[in-house]
Amino acid sequence: MELSELVQRVNDYPVNADFRDDAIGLRCCELALDALTSGNYGVGAVLMDGAGNILIEEKNQVFEEKFCSAGHAEMRVIDQYEEIFRSQYPAYQLKLVVSLEPCPMCLSRLILSGIGVVKYMASDSAGGMVHNIKGMPPAWQNLAFTQSFYHAHISSQLRQLAQDLSQHNIDQLRTRLLNQRI
Repeated sequence: MELSELVQRVNDYPVNADFRDDAIGLRCCELALDALTSGNYGVGAVLMDGAGNILIEEKNQVFEEKFCSAGHAEMRVIDQYEEIFRSQYPAYQLKLVVSLEPCPMCLSRLILSGIGVVKYMASDSAGGMVHNIKGMPPAWQNLAFTQSFYHAHISSQLRQLAQDLSQHNIDQLRTRLLNQRI
């Protein structure tokens, strides 16, 4: 699929009011698209307070000006939350919506952060960890017990769009990642 087709799908997507996370999900897709157009993995994340007000928006930036292994959208959100908002907003009251199921690194950090609700749009059977949370060590499972991790309530069309954004140029991006390690 061409990037121009993804741009068109994001721009043309009509928010479906029947799904409570559709509007914020579309924002995650816009951020994921921005990440893709910058040469990064197509992942976006939005952190909200308990009333649904947006506090932080981020996109994947692993390959920005210089390589940053922690440049995942979720990691960038948590960094900003801890630096700017932690004293104002208790983590357990916050909600994070992310376009792709968090990887092991991001899930571990989300568990440690204590963010109360984590919703992901597209599953990631190859790299996601939420569906394998019961495979984590018991201490991590115990920490995660105080949080909620589940699929965002979005339309199937928006879920597919998030999936397509996450998979665009994936082979080239993985090669680029591997080359950073050499």
